[in-house]
Amino acid sequence: MNRLSRRKRSLIEVFAVPALLALTTMVGLVAGLTGQGAPDVLAWLLLALPLGALALAWARRSRSN
Repeated sequence: MNRLSRRKRSLIEVFAVPALLALTTMVGLVAGLTGQGAPDVLAWLLLALPLGALALAWARRSRSN
């Protein structure tokens, strides 16, 4: 597929991943602020998801160039 050609995407397709990352971040923040022990581990994992998504997107972009 040509990199310059783009298909029209719906709002759900555009905002699904950012909305999911926002939701997991909020849950991670609440878990980190309200719990001890297992909720802290959950908070670390959920707050690491956006960083993982960023690393994945960066790796895909550098591989395609």
